[in-house]
Amino acid sequence: MKPGDKPELERRVFMRNGIALLAAGSVPAMLSGCATAGLYSSAGDHDASAITAGDEWAYDELNGYNRERQAQIRYVAEAGASPVLRLEVEGKPLSGLRHDQREEYDAPWVVTRDSVYDYDNLYNPPLPLLPALLEPGARESWQSMVVHDAKSRARRWHVQIDALRTESVTVPAGTFEALNVRRLIKFEHPDFFRSHSERVENLWYAPEVKRWVKREWRGQYLQKMRARMPYFREDWIVWELTSFKVA
Repeated sequence: MKPGDKPELERRVFMRNGIALLAAGSVPAMLSGCATAGLYSSAGDHDASAITAGDEWAYDELNGYNRERQAQIRYVAEAGASPVLRLEVEGKPLSGLRHDQREEYDAPWVVTRDSVYDYDNLYNPPLPLLPALLEPGARESWQSMVVHDAKSRARRWHVQIDALRTESVTVPAGTFEALNVRRLIKFEHPDFFRSHSERVENLWYAPEVKRWVKREWRGQYLQKMRARMPYFREDWIVWELTSFKVA
């Protein structure tokens, strides 16, 4: 570590095991990594802007396969010791988002609880959605354990995060210069008959919005009793920003 390097870089644990792809453009076939618990203990450990009570973001949720709008999602930041976003949902989302749920964060944007996917996920240790260093070329690998409720067992959740490039992104709220962040995920699904569950997620983070202006994910899996069959596809979920209000 050279003098003057950021303290968080000294504490970050990177895995040297890479990620193998099933084929060009496919979701990851294998992902491994780990990170120390409590790595981000305060907002000062992350380049992303802190959440402030009263911040709001509204999104359209789209079906990525046919571009049909499924729901309208609104996040409202609540006051408290830790960042919490309350959700308001209209429509029938394909995602796991439901009205009056809460998303909880240890720091921006290090999530401890969300419902973005098909289940309510509680992460231990908290899991970053963005790399700490918000610039192209940043890479982090993480491992967390996830539970869905008090009765469920903890399941593995591996993520590799890559900051790809800065792009101009147009959504209903306008056009923004945003950092395209790709998240490659391998995890244990609670459905016993699913195996090799994998997802690819992209977020376009815009500093002026303090959040992503667009986010999408899709995945695939095998079925244990039909191992010789091709991968089954999950839904393709897309969120596009329609309006925002930030401090």
